[in-house]
Amino acid sequence: MAPRIVRYDHSHKLTSPQSTSSSPSSRVHIYDDVLHPNDTRMLYELTAHDEQRSTPYKKLVGESPWGTYVTTKEALEWIEWKKGGGQQYIQQSHTKTIDEYLVDWRQKMIHFLRWQKHRKGAMYEQVVDIQEFHNQLDDMDYIRHALAVEAVASFFIELIPIQPGSVSFQAKSSSSDQSTRTKLFEASSFLEQVHGVAVWALSSTAGQSVSYHMDYAELLRYEYNVTVPPLWAGTLQCSNLRNKVHTDNASVGENVMQGGEFCVNLRGLNHYAEHGYKGNLSGDPNGGWKRPEEDNANDQSIKGGVHMNHDDQWVTIPYSFNRGIVHRGDLPHLSAPITSISTQENNNDGSSIRTSRVIVGFNAFGHDVGALIAKAPEHSKPFRRKVRLYRSMINDSCASADGKPLGNGTKVRGGMDLSQIRQNKGLMKLLVLAKREKVKEELRRNQEQLSFGIWQRLLCHHRYNAQDNTRSLLSISDIVDEFGSQNDGVDGLWPKSTDVHVHLHHMLSSTRAPLDGRSKRNFFLDEDGIAGSPGVLYCMQAAAVGLSSSPSGIANSKREEGSPLHSRLTPLSTYLHIVPTAT
Repeated sequence: MAPRIVRYDHSHKLTSPQSTSSSPSSRVHIYDDVLHPNDTRMLYELTAHDEQRSTPYKKLVGESPWGTYVTTKEALEWIEWKKGGGQQYIQQSHTKTIDEYLVDWRQKMIHFLRWQKHRKGAMYEQVVDIQEFHNQLDDMDYIRHALAVEAVASFFIELIPIQPGSVSFQAKSSSSDQSTRTKLFEASSFLEQVHGVAVWALSSTAGQSVSYHMDYAELLRYEYNVTVPPLWAGTLQCSNLRNKVHTDNASVGENVMQGGEFCVNLRGLNHYAEHGYKGNLSGDPNGGWKRPEEDNANDQSIKGGVHMNHDDQWVTIPYSFNRGIVHRGDLPHLSAPITSISTQENNNDGSSIRTSRVIVGFNAFGHDVGALIAKAPEHSKPFRRKVRLYRSMINDSCASADGKPLGNGTKVRGGMDLSQIRQNKGLMKLLVLAKREKVKEELRRNQEQLSFGIWQRLLCHHRYNAQDNTRSLLSISDIVDEFGSQNDGVDGLWPKSTDVHVHLHHMLSSTRAPLDGRSKRNFFLDEDGIAGSPGVLYCMQAAAVGLSSSPSGIANSKREEGSPLHSRLTPLSTYLHIVPTAT
């Protein structure tokens, strides 16, 4: 049975569904320059994968995606601190580097933590345990949550109730004028209705997209088989990128992304009923969305390259650094596929890095469900623990049903059989999610084993051929032939030749040595002295480009010419060599 779309309260009683998008409040508002640029940049650094980050401040490294939950009480407390004197510690300069800004940010947070502790009863002069505050500010989860509190306070309580978006839309049936200048909501109304905001962040690269969907409380869907949309949903675009169509915002950089637009449909639940989650009902994972064409009379181009299609009610919004988008929580939306992202220079060492597209998402939930969601917001560590717990419970239940011994060696009858699990759609989805987690973990281990095998091969080759000329170097083609599957046509085999090629490409693209001396991608600590002296840290580099001496290398170089994928990867004919670096 498909889940009902409902509002949900603590008594577990299902109330009436949310109204459809014909309501005047079913609007989309776009805001530019939402946060201080370095706050937005900090959110990028907190989310992007290590090879896509520019700052050497390693304490910002953490898993991605991530999630947290900010109550309105926390956001109001932050605003109270600012108004009570905290504003003097908030740096307004836009010229500071990210490293300078991080120092100022930590000092600001120390003042806030002192004030917070004093507010709870301690004398301000007695709050002198600065080391305790530094320990908090070294914790990745706390840093992310603190930035999320600032973002919710600044965006949802201080900005949106004060002014309408620079561009805004409402449903066709509500007004004949698609562009409105009405504020999205009043602060008093927001604070009365909203318990808190689930905040999450996601990093994406070329080839990735987010299919057509509607936001909802994930854990409630798993546990109760109900879909509870947020009251309001929003995103903040944190990468220093812009779409080519976006030309009138001087505050963004020159790094260009093709694709990756945010697209939202104003028809709301009526539209979602036709297409379903990820287009399962219509068969279209984009829910009928198509990229706007300049000569389409049904498309209205608004400020900044934003497009509105009058017929199907799709709004297409280009990506732009520090841009915020907020809309009614039950409007279906998607993120268009990313075709390409330009490279940029790393200001720290002059190397070239490829920026990822980072978005921070916001889901504002009411008092009926907010406290439940706060326990395990999507993408948070508690949420992932819940997934693992459910998987463990199912494994134990299945073992009990089979009469297998449990922890104390006693056989227990009963439990759940497969038919019972299938009847619980929420539990089935939870199991699917757990399976995906397992697949991702297996892939990570396989990739680590492949990296290790490649390094062993290169180190051995280096030991016996270090004095020879480049004709003795191994090429990417040689490694692909040696480690790739002999039968690429068989499903389930890993790694295939293309997998090895892509893996080597990413190894070569990772240009920074690990600070802790451990092996990482294109760096390897030769503790056993396979290549010569033990304890040497080696770096893999592309030595030269030319045809490999092996016949298979010549064949593979021809293969590169006709393959779109291979044309974007380091050529198979590239030679590889390893050089010692300072440990």
